[in-house]
Amino acid sequence: MRTLVTIALALTLAGCQARKQAVLHIDPALETLVPSDTVFVVGANLEAIRDTPVYQKLLSRMPLPQLDEFTRQTGLDPRKDLSQILSCSNGKHGLLLARGKFNRADLEARLQSKGAAPLSYKNYRLFGTEQAAIFFLNDSTAVAGPASELRPIIDHPSSGGMPVPLRDLLRTLPTGDQIYAALTGGLGGLNIAAPPNSNLSTVLQALRSVQTATLGMDLSHGLIATAEVNCATERDAKFVHDMVKGIVGLGRLNTPDKQPELLKLYDAIQVTQQQTSTRAQADIPQELADKFLDLWLKR
Repeated sequence: MRTLVTIALALTLAGCQARKQAVLHIDPALETLVPSDTVFVVGANLEAIRDTPVYQKLLSRMPLPQLDEFTRQTGLDPRKDLSQILSCSNGKHGLLLARGKFNRADLEARLQSKGAAPLSYKNYRLFGTEQAAIFFLNDSTAVAGPASELRPIIDHPSSGGMPVPLRDLLRTLPTGDQIYAALTGGLGGLNIAAPPNSNLSTVLQALRSVQTATLGMDLSHGLIATAEVNCATERDAKFVHDMVKGIVGLGRLNTPDKQPELLKLYDAIQVTQQQTSTRAQADIPQELADKFLDLWLKR
């Protein structure tokens, strides 16, 4: 009897424990290669995106001659051969990491035949220049960026890893998001250039107070998107809130009379502020997403 009571109590306690929340999945092989000084990442689960109605409709109706030519010359078709991509930046230099199915020998031979000079480093060959090069770590991982940033990855492929602040931000995104981005250290850390006295320069100056930001997009059933920024003060967050609301309102006012469907698109965007955080959310059903895609393809 005592044993049964003990078992029942244990099961009850186990049932009361909070379930572990699923988090956004990033290929561990790519996450390990992220340099430790990274402040901004943006990535996409291409394998999951290929299964979405939006992608399938877009692919079937949009001719992509440049991509077709790229595939013909390199033997690599991003539409089939890539599974995940992850771009990361430390504010000065950027890297593009890719996972997929690579015939390394064939790809390297094609690159060399097209004039890409190989830069030998240890047991690897970097194709390109010191400013922009690519190499294949293995048959499933490719890395592109400045050669000076690629060599440390070859030297110590497991010494980096997603910085904790970025990892924590990405964990706040829904596990089903196929497109994602995160920023730490503010926009100032990205060293974005803009012409003086331009509208972009004014906006960037106003957004200097943004400390962190996230973006997540799920294309499984239409479009579900969430963007959130955290600012230094509530006043700064209100500025971001009002700016985004203004952009949405301006888009609504400029909607052509012949395209009333776009009004529903703008109405699906909700912008809220809570203290120093501003969030923009959009929940666009598949039917509306299809109509918007139709309008865009007819332009």
